[in-house]
Amino acid sequence: MKKGFGKGFATGILVTALTVGLGVSALAATRTITVDDNIRVTINGATFTPKNEQGKEVPLFSYNGTTYAPVRAICEAAGLKVDFDSASYTAVLTTQDQYIASTPGASDYITVEKAKQIALDHAGVKASDAVFVKAGLDWDDGKVEYEVEFYAGNTEYDYDIDAVSGAIRSYDRDWDDFSLKNTSSGSGSSATTDGLISEAKAKEIALAKAPSGATVVKCELDRDDGRYVFEVEMRSGRTEYDCEINAVTGVILDWDVDYDD
Repeated sequence: MKKGFGKGFATGILVTALTVGLGVSALAATRTITVDDNIRVTINGATFTPKNEQGKEVPLFSYNGTTYAPVRAICEAAGLKVDFDSASYTAVLTTQDQYIASTPGASDYITVEKAKQIALDHAGVKASDAVFVKAGLDWDDGKVEYEVEFYAGNTEYDYDIDAVSGAIRSYDRDWDDFSLKNTSSGSGSSATTDGLISEAKAKEIALAKAPSGATVVKCELDRDDGRYVFEVEMRSGRTEYDCEINAVTGVILDWDVDYDD
């Protein structure tokens, strides 16, 4: 199971947040407005309650058809790094791979193209036969690595490659038997495969083990070592929880906790 900050976010989440800066002069008039505060947020189907750095809930509200929400709480839950430039009153949002690429030591990293070629060479797959679905920087156990995922034919290849040395830290390949996967219409949270627990049940199992306040940011059905598993990623502030659940029995096979410093 691959682990890391915001993994799978680039392929599955779109968060829209509106930041409004109000410059008010000493002579500006005040007024009372009526807002709708019965607003909820879900991330990948799971309810999310925004909280500030002190752990207190932050209210959301809608005014004139626009929803106002705390940028930091929502974006960090979705896997973005959030900073605030007080000089320009600007919220600065950065994806994890871009943030890693800007940190000291980034000049020592191999390129993403090099990482992809290392994976292809190890798999014995030609570049012309591969379809890449992911290739980017991530953190794992305090080290920077490239997560590379691609398909060739009906086989899925997953690689974790050290960003400095180019060494393959882990790899996995699965035969993707498309005939076993449900192609019926319906939401991702309700669609199931015969004999397997639902995605909603997998989320429930993972959240029951995670601390209160954690939010699911990814839940995917995958094959690992010949069996179906749900890979579930959750976040609570800057802590990420990665869980692998047997898709037949519901048993948690792997659990990992990472704090993104």
